Amino acid sequence: MNHILHPELELLSDDGLHAADTVGLHALRTAPIVTGDALQDIGLETLPQRAVYGELLEQHADGFPLHAQVPQLYINTNAPFSALVCGVQGSGKSHSTSVLLESCLIRDKRLGTLPAPLSALVFHFDTAAGGSLVQPCEAAYLAALHPTRGRDARAPPVKVLVMPNSLPTMRRVYAGLPGVTVEALRFSSTDINGPRLLSMMKLEDGAQMPLYMESLMNLLRSMESNFDYARFRRELDAQDFSPGQRSMLNLRLALLDSCLTGGSPQNSVSSQFLDGQLTIIDLSSPFMDPMSACGLFDIILGLYMEADCTSGKLVVLDEAHKYLSESSSRLTESLLTVIRQQRHLATRVVISTQEPTVVPEKLLDLCSFIIAHRFTSPLWLKALTQHVATDQSELKELASKIVALRTGQAILFTPSGIARRSKTHGDVAPFGSGYMLVKSRHRVTRDGGHSLLAMSETAEVNGDARVRTASTLARDVMPAPYLDGRSHSLASPPQVDVTVPRVTGLQTPSSTCSAAETPYDSTADKADDSDGRLISHLVDYLAKQAKAGSTTVGFDKARKFMIQKHGLGGSGASKRLNDLFVKADRLGRARIEYSGGSKLLSLA
Repeated sequence: MNHILHPELELLSDDGLHAADTVGLHALRTAPIVTGDALQDIGLETLPQRAVYGELLEQHADGFPLHAQVPQLYINTNAPFSALVCGVQGSGKSHSTSVLLESCLIRDKRLGTLPAPLSALVFHFDTAAGGSLVQPCEAAYLAALHPTRGRDARAPPVKVLVMPNSLPTMRRVYAGLPGVTVEALRFSSTDINGPRLLSMMKLEDGAQMPLYMESLMNLLRSMESNFDYARFRRELDAQDFSPGQRSMLNLRLALLDSCLTGGSPQNSVSSQFLDGQLTIIDLSSPFMDPMSACGLFDIILGLYMEADCTSGKLVVLDEAHKYLSESSSRLTESLLTVIRQQRHLATRVVISTQEPTVVPEKLLDLCSFIIAHRFTSPLWLKALTQHVATDQSELKELASKIVALRTGQAILFTPSGIARRSKTHGDVAPFGSGYMLVKSRHRVTRDGGHSLLAMSETAEVNGDARVRTASTLARDVMPAPYLDGRSHSLASPPQVDVTVPRVTGLQTPSSTCSAAETPYDSTADKADDSDGRLISHLVDYLAKQAKAGSTTVGFDKARKFMIQKHGLGGSGASKRLNDLFVKADRLGRARIEYSGGSKLLSLA
């Protein structure tokens, strides 16, 4: 007897998909993290675009085995995600960020499958930029393949956009990186509208503002439907402002004017976003403040979202602790909008920071996964665990694990990640309220974030290091063996002996001479000796402070001690000591940390 299905039950009926129903299949296809065990069960075709992040060491969650059978851990680059990567200097944070960039930009069978490389945009701003402290953005090193691990991989094109007045300086900074193009940041007049202008004016919706700014807001409202920047400037000049008010307005608009000068649809930042290309916005400058940088980043983020990139987009906030804060609320709101609509915008967002507490809480709440490298602050752990699904009773054990993490290892929180629940094939589920102990793979591109040590090492494997005598040779930061890609076994890291220059870490014709061939400079030698003695005194001071219970010392306190101890007076004393602290950090003698916007020193 044939049963006539009631119309109201038609859409509730079994459509024959059974366990692989549309809802479950969608969850598998959009999972940000997938273990090797789970990938075997759900099938390779479920994740047509995926990349090996590294090795899964342990799983800590109810219902999941401690050790997986397949070591690979995959990032699902086919679906939008949002991620936080955090950890102190030297923990592997920057390396992990570059691994994620490689995963989205480089085709190589050892990394996974990448039929459609994404478009990537990196925001970089260095508050310490100035003189010898200017360093290239580490993401730019994706333009240079590693001399041995690069093999047949093809580095993505890398374009760095900088402020027009900084162009000559920044071209020198990036000169040692082959394949990197440095150009001026330009806007077309059509790129600017009312809301974007407010970003540069550092005005927040609903915020209290000077009376003369009300005139500006009324002018913007009158042009809301048909904004034209040139007409806006003409009408602004016609306003009856006092010289002081006009000076303040021009100061706020000067940066935008410099980027609009010479700008056109052909050379504007909007024309730079291409599939498979890495675009870096580097606003490092001693004359740029964090709020102005955030204003420009906010404008560029909006333009990037409007760009027509067919394969998808990746936005990376590099060293976000240097500019992202509560005062950057307009940029924060823009990021929140992007993350909330990431599935519709085909966008992935990665926030890389030393200090997770500077990241606005709303952003932490929306992260698909968090990669936490080594840190020691209980406050940082508390901030993270308040925004991820984890067992609060295990916080003490978790804190002990994070403090003891080796370089390259991390704790991974991924509630929506997919893992196998038992040794039985086919039993996969979201990971939920637990964490994974993971280790990032080696990079196929050069590492720009290595520590510059007095005595460098060829490689580290499980703590066993062979020391090289040439101090100009830099070691790879990551001790983790990279995954071979042809099997589940781990290949030993190659031994390589490459001379690197001080700034970029890459070979250049002028910097490949050996230590014996380096010309003797007695002036530089005396300066190095002086700095060496001062750094030794600084380390002794930090050791005494640590013994007394103060594991970190603020920059101001350290400067005061050094000035009193060594009589370093004069107008340039603070800058010299700041440079000295940075040098001590680079040499591995001390460590610079960030807390609540303040810079701290501690023993390395």
